[in-house]
Amino acid sequence: MKLAVLLGGISPERNISFLSGRAIVSALRELGHHVVAIDPARGANCIVSDLELKQSTAAEVSDAELASFNPNKLIECINSEELSGIDAVFVALHGKYGEDGYVQSLLDLRGLPYTGSGMLSSAVTMDKAMSKMLFQVGGISTPHWITVRPDHADDLLALEEIRKEMNGPFVVKPNDQGSTVGLTIVDSGVTDDIANAIRIAAKYSSTILIERYIDGRELTVAVLGDEALPVIEIEPKEGFYDYANKYTKGKTEYHCPADLTEEVRDHVMNLATTAHQILGCSAFSRVDFRLNEDNIPFCLEVNTIPGFTETSLVPMSAGVAGLSFSELCEEILRLSNIEPIA
Repeated sequence: MKLAVLLGGISPERNISFLSGRAIVSALRELGHHVVAIDPARGANCIVSDLELKQSTAAEVSDAELASFNPNKLIECINSEELSGIDAVFVALHGKYGEDGYVQSLLDLRGLPYTGSGMLSSAVTMDKAMSKMLFQVGGISTPHWITVRPDHADDLLALEEIRKEMNGPFVVKPNDQGSTVGLTIVDSGVTDDIANAIRIAAKYSSTILIERYIDGRELTVAVLGDEALPVIEIEPKEGFYDYANKYTKGKTEYHCPADLTEEVRDHVMNLATTAHQILGCSAFSRVDFRLNEDNIPFCLEVNTIPGFTETSLVPMSAGVAGLSFSELCEEILRLSNIEPIA
């Protein structure tokens, strides 16, 4: 098949998306497909060379670079001649304008099949507050939360209400970003610290999610089709699982399968598949949890396009389940109803 891999994009996770896309391009070529790499941030001139892919790094995208991107370029790209003759698209765009339904809706309008979740599921899943509402409807425990606006950072009464409502350490993050972009853990109870955390998150979203911090173990579960893969425990050597600990080699230890009792393991895996289904996800996802000291799991969020380098968490879990990286990519194509044309 002739496949396009969408990577890069215009979110703060742009460079991580390049790394995910690079691994997918290589795997799909190993499977015998003709593959082109496409960066929607470039508009109609969107082809990415193999040399550019080879030189990509996990460096954080600067605010200046983010400000230079124009969402209209996505429309130009998906409508361009570069996608003519393409049989299907493997979406490896992380974050805003890639994982949130925007590019999926454009691909739908162009009539191009693509991997993963559709427009509606992508949009709902990217909205953390909406996801948490649906978790509650489905009986899935999730940390207590509220949403606030950027201007709450300058409202002393609002800051006092936040402190009272949360009653202990809490997490402040953009409502619609990934890779812990703009995330702060506030445990001081000082209103200035709360205000600063809101301002950091507000750089990336007009809605800020504040949720109670769950002290305990960090777990994640990949879902492939409707089946949960082995549970991974994430253990940063210092601090919490922020951008640096995620993408700097040696800063975090991963345990797969996680050291859990059979009862807890099965419960977490069942919750992961339930969350995947409640949000209408397709083909694959990754579901993140905190496990408290009483072994009660709290679902934080679902990622419809999680990191996909050869050392990322979904491929790691798939490997323990017996799937190579190339086989995983092939299975995602199949689960997305993308089959070779007879």
